[in-house]
Amino acid sequence: MNPAGRRAVFLDRDGVINRMHYDSDFGLVDSPSNPDQFELLSGVGPAVRSLNETGLSVVVVSNQPGIAKGKFTPALLEAMEARMLTDIRAGGGTLDGIYNCLHHPEAVLEQYRVRCGCRKPEPGLLLRAAADLGIDLSNSYTIGDGVTDIAAGKAAGTTTLFVNSRKCYNCDALVENQTWPDYLVSNLAEAAAVILTLEAGDRESAEQFRLKCESGGVR
Repeated sequence: MNPAGRRAVFLDRDGVINRMHYDSDFGLVDSPSNPDQFELLSGVGPAVRSLNETGLSVVVVSNQPGIAKGKFTPALLEAMEARMLTDIRAGGGTLDGIYNCLHHPEAVLEQYRVRCGCRKPEPGLLLRAAADLGIDLSNSYTIGDGVTDIAAGKAAGTTTLFVNSRKCYNCDALVENQTWPDYLVSNLAEAAAVILTLEAGDRESAEQFRLKCESGGVR
């Protein structure tokens, strides 16, 4: 990695930045498939702004197989990202980059049906962003609500924060994959607060967010 480089916070998108969407036709909760379904979670814009003000770059790294599955088009993905940028900006925040993996091993569109190095839990998206933006991964952070996010962040050498409102009462996937986040938080705003505490050198205060995971009986 580049020890002289900038430092960053890598954000998963769905479930961290925006709400998941309930599809009443199929009775499923999934990623939004058009900008009308895209709804920013509370506090996201100010949380991103607080990270910006600390001098950290904020970069989205997201598995987005919806095009590969035939659920939406590249134009709709662009429209959702435009909505995301606008809504975050309205809260005072700025994103420094968006990196998506569009592949899926069972894609209905053949050009996306590949086993790649960018689909999380592989760290390819973070590695690409680091190369493009000159990011020092060893002094950066990854925030996600899935085990694949934590695994990718660990593989890239970042400090990981797991967004889970259930406080690890139900972290079976972490146990199954033997993948442990460095910190457990309720949402992006709390994750940003932990990072600001760490950046201020107050690791003792941040320890309470480690203990939530451990006291939940996960390890």
